[in-house]
Amino acid sequence: MDTRTRELLSAHEKIEVLSREKREFEEKFQAIFDNSPYSIAFNRLDGTYADVNKAFLSRWGLSREEVLSLSAAELAAGVEDERQRFRDMLERDGRFSNMETQMVRPDGNVRHLLFSSAMVSAGGQASILSTAVDVTSLKEAEKDIKRWREKFDLTTAAARLTFYEYDVENDVLTWSGSMLDVLGYDPEAMKGNLSVWTELLHPEDADRAIALFEEALSQQKRYVIEYRLRRKDGTYADVFEYGRMFARTQDAPRRVLGIIQDVSEAKRTERALLQSEEKYRDIFNNAPIGIFRTSFTGRFLEANPTLAHMLGYRDRNDLLASVGNLETDLYPYPSTRQELIESLLVSPQGVRRDIEFKRKDGAPFYAVINASLQFDESGRPAYLDGTIEDITIRKAAEDMLRQSEEKFASIFRLSPDAIVLFEMDTQRIQDVNDAFVALFGFSREEVLGKTSLELGLYQSPALRDRLYALMNEHQIIRDFEFAAYRKDGEEILCLLSCQVIGINGRSLVFAVLRDLREMKRMQQFMIQTEKMQSLGGLAAGMAHEINNPLGIIVQGVQNIVRRLDPYLGPNIEAAKRYELDLHRLSMFLEERNIFRYLQGIRDAGERAAAIVASMLSFSRRSERTFSSNDVNAIASKALELAGKDFDLKKHYDFRRLNIVREYDPDLPLVPCVGTEIEQVLLNLVRNAAQAMVRAGTENPTLTLRTRKMRDWAVIEVEDNGPGIPRKDLSRIFEPFFTTKKVGEGTGLGLSVSYFIITNNHHGHLTATTCEGRGSKFIVSLPLNPGA
Repeated sequence: MDTRTRELLSAHEKIEVLSREKREFEEKFQAIFDNSPYSIAFNRLDGTYADVNKAFLSRWGLSREEVLSLSAAELAAGVEDERQRFRDMLERDGRFSNMETQMVRPDGNVRHLLFSSAMVSAGGQASILSTAVDVTSLKEAEKDIKRWREKFDLTTAAARLTFYEYDVENDVLTWSGSMLDVLGYDPEAMKGNLSVWTELLHPEDADRAIALFEEALSQQKRYVIEYRLRRKDGTYADVFEYGRMFARTQDAPRRVLGIIQDVSEAKRTERALLQSEEKYRDIFNNAPIGIFRTSFTGRFLEANPTLAHMLGYRDRNDLLASVGNLETDLYPYPSTRQELIESLLVSPQGVRRDIEFKRKDGAPFYAVINASLQFDESGRPAYLDGTIEDITIRKAAEDMLRQSEEKFASIFRLSPDAIVLFEMDTQRIQDVNDAFVALFGFSREEVLGKTSLELGLYQSPALRDRLYALMNEHQIIRDFEFAAYRKDGEEILCLLSCQVIGINGRSLVFAVLRDLREMKRMQQFMIQTEKMQSLGGLAAGMAHEINNPLGIIVQGVQNIVRRLDPYLGPNIEAAKRYELDLHRLSMFLEERNIFRYLQGIRDAGERAAAIVASMLSFSRRSERTFSSNDVNAIASKALELAGKDFDLKKHYDFRRLNIVREYDPDLPLVPCVGTEIEQVLLNLVRNAAQAMVRAGTENPTLTLRTRKMRDWAVIEVEDNGPGIPRKDLSRIFEPFFTTKKVGEGTGLGLSVSYFIITNNHHGHLTATTCEGRGSKFIVSLPLNPGA
């Protein structure tokens, strides 16, 4: 074989080796290319795909033929800005690595990628080699970690958990968690040794907590304890601690890990629950509706007294002992309970039904039952809870609801307080009640659509503006006292309460005005009562000092008149001794009005004695006996005494009065001192008669009226005389105040009467008047004084 032949054979062998190595390399490359977990793609410079591996096809969810027919721009539509950024980096640097980007698969699924690309030469042609690593799972894991961290932080804050780690060998205590929220300390600032914890312990809990900690530390065991820790503000928090000991290892020292939870609120709740248990029991026992718990199988487990009485049983124990089977003992038809059970299985949270029950005596009983179904731990029906209401109550409630508008209107119209409803924005009045019309003197038509400023109700616009400012700020005003004006210009003192309410989408003000004039008069009466009580002490001393000389004066005058009597034997004998003619002396004294002067002295003394007797009634309680009396009879007796009163017959002709008796025949007996009530009525009758006669009243009429008002017996003495002047009305019960002429009255009659009614009988004596049309005095006596 020549040299040329050997060279050719050698070259052929090398070509075979190179071919074989090329095939092996291509197989290895293709194996790596096809089985790489990362996406690999070759792009021509015009953007079309030259080759892609299986991971690329899987990432995009496309076939190889579909990808090779597309360009990068067509496949990654909508991310032109990002592709341009990548092209710019390739042109500038020839490569870039691990750029984070997103891709959207044809099915809409978004994936996160780490994208790398480089300019390469493949087969003598410039190409772009791109690889992509799918980091979607990593991104989602990062999000999950962040989300769980946020949840952990929120849970820690919500549960008020504080964590600690104690390095036993180095005596280092580290805090984390909600210590700032729970105790007010910064966890980092509290880092130190174990004494940081022990110094915060409540003195009463310190020994117990430290002993338990040391025991757990020495025995390498878990421990659980409740105790109190001092907050930064000096108060103490109730806490629950769970700790675990960890032995020393090659990687970590001996340490304690623990959790401290603030249970102050739970402790407060626990204490509140303990305190409310008795309240719950009271509510349960005294609830106006029946409350029950029954077993699912049909026996009473619990019932309140109201339910027992409702069903005709003596008490709860009688009900529980007597009713053994609800289907037969409580329901007239056993199927009724079965239907209720079936409904509860469908809607265990609650069922409401009208049901017929039967009482203990078998009588039908119609009621509304509200029941819910409870389950045990295994999810099986356990018992029924609910309430039973008498259906008549529901019917009444429904009727009340239907009639509520009419009733509200009636209450609105008939309320004794003035009520006005006006718009908040326009301030124009929408409605007023009858009391408003009576109080301010306007007709209803005159006020509707007007404002209070147009009606002149306020003293000044400034006061009105102040009220509206308060309403805008607080939406409610309570008990605001101010002076208002009636239509006729009269000033009246009012107490205002109002609130903004919504009606048909509009903001309206519901205002109630109370006339304070009567209350002010009552306040004056109370002040007057105090004055009268003070006067009592003074009257006692004065009366006792005056009574003795008055007795001497009256008795002395009586003796003088007797010793001047010409017909008395001792006087005749004494006159003979001095040769006096008693008849002539009597004629002389008569001519010189000596007897008239003596009678005047006697009348004045007796009048003064009567005044003293009246004054004494303020200062002492006579031996009075309360008994049950017929007030109608007392009133008739007072009229009879008035008719026999010499002064009334002589000067006022009491017989000319028209006496009207309007007695309540059903008025019960009243506990009182009959003579004192008779005295009061006689005073009132006498005053009325004198006032009508002095004023020349035509057809003078005196009315005595009795009636029962709730727990009070009411006696009214009314006349049609001239009335009491407004300026005097507040003073009529003052001692010694009188409008009569000198010598006609002492000014003590009404004040003594007021004292008898209010102090001795704990009642009320008030007066109303209308000048020119008469007066009315109202006596109110309690029917149950000791209640």
